[in-house]
Amino acid sequence: MKRTWIASRSAEHVTYSDNIHHRPGGNVFISHPLGNLVSWISILIGLTAAIGSVSAEESESRTVSEGDLITYYYNVSNIGNVNLTEVKVIDDRVNPIYISGDINNDSWLNLSEIWLYKAVYRVTKSDLNKDIVNIANVTATDPCGKPVEDGDIEIVKTAIWEGNPIQYGQFCEAQKIYGTGFVDIDTSIRDKKIALEYSKNMNGEGDIEIEQEQAYSEIADKLKRKIDSVNGGNESTLNLYDSSKMLYSGETPMQGEKRLRSKALYGGMGSELREEFSVRAMESDEVSFFVQTMPYQPYNGWKEFQKGLEDAGRDTERIDRLMRSKENISNCAYLMGLEKSNSFNGTWGTDAIWHKIFYKDINAREMFTGNFEVKKQIKFHKYPAMDKEEKGCTGIDC
Repeated sequence: MKRTWIASRSAEHVTYSDNIHHRPGGNVFISHPLGNLVSWISILIGLTAAIGSVSAEESESRTVSEGDLITYYYNVSNIGNVNLTEVKVIDDRVNPIYISGDINNDSWLNLSEIWLYKAVYRVTKSDLNKDIVNIANVTATDPCGKPVEDGDIEIVKTAIWEGNPIQYGQFCEAQKIYGTGFVDIDTSIRDKKIALEYSKNMNGEGDIEIEQEQAYSEIADKLKRKIDSVNGGNESTLNLYDSSKMLYSGETPMQGEKRLRSKALYGGMGSELREEFSVRAMESDEVSFFVQTMPYQPYNGWKEFQKGLEDAGRDTERIDRLMRSKENISNCAYLMGLEKSNSFNGTWGTDAIWHKIFYKDINAREMFTGNFEVKKQIKFHKYPAMDKEEKGCTGIDC
């Protein structure tokens, strides 16, 4: 954090029938012709900033991100030899509030007093990639009604985002369908950056009602939805959200498949979820979801965020705190799942696969044929703790 002083201490003179001289540095002193008494008045302000709960000294090497709180402290002292009143601290960005310092509560800034003011500023998106400059001024009045003032500048550095692109992709489709006839629906989304592969298709002929929403965001912080089994039913950030309600009946079976996959090759979980059906009648209410990316704007930048995950190890509570967005919304990175309530006549089933080479292999498959009512929930979740990779040939010099 860089601090620069402006407006060197200044003061206006007291009106006496005396000789007035200007002291170098901007102060004023009054010499009385009948004696050696010298009087001078001045006021001094010092402005510092602290990021979050960190002290001003520790904040000097830190940067701020969108949503961070900067606490400004203003120390106002009287370095003259007369008391001052009507003290006001003015900041071009915030409204400072008096905290303490008026020891005798007489509303006069005495020579032995230092008054403390405080203000809090929340960093906005428009502040990013440039310095946040605060200009503070303090004014007061001497016993003869003349003004006294001083000023200071505080500069706080903001973060430059790393890792996530400033430009990002999004897609959304919402629709309601009601009618009789032939239906052919096909949707696919692939994004290697977040290790997402998603496809959904179905076709058939009969009476059908559909209400659905499919939403995708390359940056999870931008897509927020409520899911019963995630984050206590509160809002969570997601990369993919698919909500669908369907009622179908027909002589020709409605056939369909849904596939949600996160390849380990692209840094994903190595998990896959499939749903298949061929039914003459179905009533279903379903939500599918996926999130892979970390918070869009990690606290204090990506390097500090990654270090925090490394330090957290398997401390899941600490990881949860790190993963929350600036709006205090849970970001359950490395999460894939399905919630479904289903009544059908025909064949319906799911496959859930989680494989990590030489490490993990999970398979769960259920298939039903006949008249059934099924309520199902499937979730894959991995805490983003940094696994230590064992390098081959450890201890070999060559």
